[in-house]
Amino acid sequence: MALFNDVHYVLASSTQAGRHKKLSALLDLHGATSAPPHTHIIALAGSHIQREYEGSLHVVSDMWVQRSVVLGKLQPTKALTVNVSVVACATDLSQWDLEVLSAGITSLGGQWRTALTRDVTHLFALHKQSDKQFRITQNMNVLDTATPPAPGKLSPSALIPPKNPASVLNKLKTSPGGFYAGTPRLAYRAEYFTGGRDGNILITKGLDHDEEFIIRGVFEISRKNFFFTPDGDFNPANVFHGRLADLKLSCRLTAGRSKAFKFSSRDFPTVVNNLSAFENLVPKERYYETISVIQDAIGHGRSIKLTHNLFEANDEAQGGTSDEDGNGSTAITHPDSLGSEFDIVTWPVADRCKGHLQDVASKHNICPLPAYDQNHVLIPPLQYEAKLKGALVEVHMAFYHHRVKKSRRDIFEAVLRELIVLSPPAPMPSSRFKRRRLDDGPCTERRNK
Repeated sequence: MALFNDVHYVLASSTQAGRHKKLSALLDLHGATSAPPHTHIIALAGSHIQREYEGSLHVVSDMWVQRSVVLGKLQPTKALTVNVSVVACATDLSQWDLEVLSAGITSLGGQWRTALTRDVTHLFALHKQSDKQFRITQNMNVLDTATPPAPGKLSPSALIPPKNPASVLNKLKTSPGGFYAGTPRLAYRAEYFTGGRDGNILITKGLDHDEEFIIRGVFEISRKNFFFTPDGDFNPANVFHGRLADLKLSCRLTAGRSKAFKFSSRDFPTVVNNLSAFENLVPKERYYETISVIQDAIGHGRSIKLTHNLFEANDEAQGGTSDEDGNGSTAITHPDSLGSEFDIVTWPVADRCKGHLQDVASKHNICPLPAYDQNHVLIPPLQYEAKLKGALVEVHMAFYHHRVKKSRRDIFEAVLRELIVLSPPAPMPSSRFKRRRLDDGPCTERRNK
């Protein structure tokens, strides 16, 4: 039986002609028909649809079509519906409140986001000075759950996150859930939990439960060796790159050069000493090579290699549900709840990787970078390079060790858990010799005429 055998579709009138043709061809190829009686209306993700269709048809996005084709089976229409009026998320609410709100929003035709993405229209908060202090865009309503506003009185608000260096340093040093990387002799507070699914993980010593040891600090992302791009410059023709499913994005963290955040450069040597001490906690085996997170480059000084696993195997690939997280990702939000730009089907890889991405899609979930801009909005993959390369950032990372007996290597990894941009990348130096007309003569002489 064809994939869309029972689908009688109509495409929303707002669909552009080129896209309309491609969607129709894809649907017809897999058994769908545009003949009445219609069962589905298909529109572009994030668009608004005609009200006369609501309630009478399945309202789905083009993403539903693409994802069903890639995975080889019809996907739930509820998870891939078109946003009708409300895209909501919340901050600082209890888990019970989140479940009630998300269920109510989705049951009434809206969409729920677990992170503040660009398409969010409504934010639920206990008050407008919420602890997370999201930056609310001009198109968003802040819904104060403690004191509901009168109908029709909602107005856009802006909650600007603090960028004061003193407050950032205080957060890194005193807030729970981690240790400031510039604190001397951190290795005395840590030990390795051995035998994990993905290697040995550094945990906090002396607790009555095993807890990941989180190191945090302020760094500048180097413009050199920047692979925090949607495909990490993966090249399937390079045998040393392995499989796309095992791809790890990476970048180099260096001492910050910001005068305001001068503690970043001041404490960087201590950070490096701490990471080196973490590596020395592992007993050395004779003839084993150590692959350190600390990188030395002639002319560029020391840097820290930060990594992130782009994919994680889904329950189908693992043969069931697993509560144990891998080292490349935490228990992430399913990308379907983040919007189409974070979906594995439309993940923006280079053409050379697209065939490999289709092979990966059926058994893996995409793990977007947990990277937020200055307004605490999750950064879309197409903006990774523009917003992160050369930026001053607050980084929270875990630390892992892998012993590879076959190649006799001890490999250490600093794994990204969260990243917040504090200062955008500085513009590249300008030059009056660029973008000039060569037939106008020497530009160094024109000013003297």
